[in-house]
Amino acid sequence: MKKLLQSREALITGLLVVLIVITGLFNSNFFKFDSIIEIFNASLTLVLISLGEMFVIFTRGIDVSVGATAGLAAVVLGTTLNLGWPIGLAIAAAIVTGILAGMVNAFGITFLRVPPIIMTLGTLGIYRGLMRIITGGSWIENLPQSIKEPNLWDIAGIPFYVWLTFVVIAVTAYVTLKFKPARYFYAVGDNEEGAYLLGIPVRLTQFAAYTLAGFFAALAAVVFTSQIGFVSMNAADGFELKAIAANVLGGVSLTGGMGTPLGAAVGALFMTAVHSMLIFLGVPGIWDNAFAGVILLAVVYVDYRVRTALELQRRQARIRGDAASEGGRS
Repeated sequence: MKKLLQSREALITGLLVVLIVITGLFNSNFFKFDSIIEIFNASLTLVLISLGEMFVIFTRGIDVSVGATAGLAAVVLGTTLNLGWPIGLAIAAAIVTGILAGMVNAFGITFLRVPPIIMTLGTLGIYRGLMRIITGGSWIENLPQSIKEPNLWDIAGIPFYVWLTFVVIAVTAYVTLKFKPARYFYAVGDNEEGAYLLGIPVRLTQFAAYTLAGFFAALAAVVFTSQIGFVSMNAADGFELKAIAANVLGGVSLTGGMGTPLGAAVGALFMTAVHSMLIFLGVPGIWDNAFAGVILLAVVYVDYRVRTALELQRRQARIRGDAASEGGRS
């Protein structure tokens, strides 16, 4: 029970189930299989962007350009498709765009030593500007059917991209748990100087974190371009802040060195689910951000109180144990 109480993933999942039940009691349509699957489907873009942001936060960094990176990758994808490129080559161009955008951030932060918030705020503006330059400020429409088809596929009634994202989460979780180099992200975020003294390549690890953020943003760009069938100038706008909030909700510590891919994914799913719940409850959309903010603060506060109480219990148990051992010796 203590382990469950200490798990932010369990806390968020439990709260999500409670909110789903409450919403379903007011609107039974919310309990339908299609409604639940639609929530998963709608969360995929944020889930993927959050996974990339997670690696950066692991190293005690921050990347506020991931939304712009996803938007730029989507513009490259849409532009190359309309130029007649094969879908595989167009997707590869989008992925390379995301990786290069992440590497630009990584180079500025790890080698030029520009503070992460300053560097990524700068590239946010640059990438958004590049989107307008490439497109002339117009939306990219009339995309070929080839990019839209995967969104129509389903396996056992579950959309293809939902399955694909589950696989991505599982692989990411396995890698961070089992592969030693992936543990470097935690070590650098927990104690950068200590990691350096242990021989961990700190700069290379930080470089990899921002590059991975660009890669996952590009994956998200492919998914949402397929889902909506066009690319707007505000594609993925604001997702950088949502990704940070999703990580915090899922237990990824902003002080670095703590969290899991499952937590980041659950946090993103929770934020998307809240939006859908408000729609089913007939709450005006202008309240979305307010409700999300209140829930974020409430979850973080409850989690803090639970952890503090458990830590106090551990200390008291240790004191009692020490007192008992001293009494036995006397």
